[in-house]
Amino acid sequence: MTDTQLDIAASPRRIFTVDEANGMLPAIDAIFREMDAKSARARELSDLVADLEAYWGKSIDEAANDEHARYVMLKEELAAALQAVNEAAIRLTGLGCELKDPNRGLVDFYAYVNGDLVYLCWQRGEKDVAFWHTLEAGFPGRRPLLK
Repeated sequence: MTDTQLDIAASPRRIFTVDEANGMLPAIDAIFREMDAKSARARELSDLVADLEAYWGKSIDEAANDEHARYVMLKEELAAALQAVNEAAIRLTGLGCELKDPNRGLVDFYAYVNGDLVYLCWQRGEKDVAFWHTLEAGFPGRRPLLK
């Protein structure tokens, strides 16, 4: 039994038709938009935290440092933004698809093509789910769905 088969057996997944997967795209895109905003804010906050650390070194952790309170606030906001991104990813997975690459907006849906269990593959910006690949092939192995 392959690792992929073990994963499927350990956590049953929803099997989609192409129409069902296409019906999920508006909800998926909305979650990606939320993730975009939170990820962008997390990058900004990470840069600000890194700048303070680079400038002040270890003294930024000292309460007497004039920038310490701001540093703590930025780190807390960063943690919250990262948590929000994680929660959005969990919601996306809860829809039944698999998040493959949040930066590229890449998701897969379990489906049957020609009797074989495969992934329907969709990347943000594509109008519809129009590709599939084997469970092992990944994005480079995408093939067009025959209409």
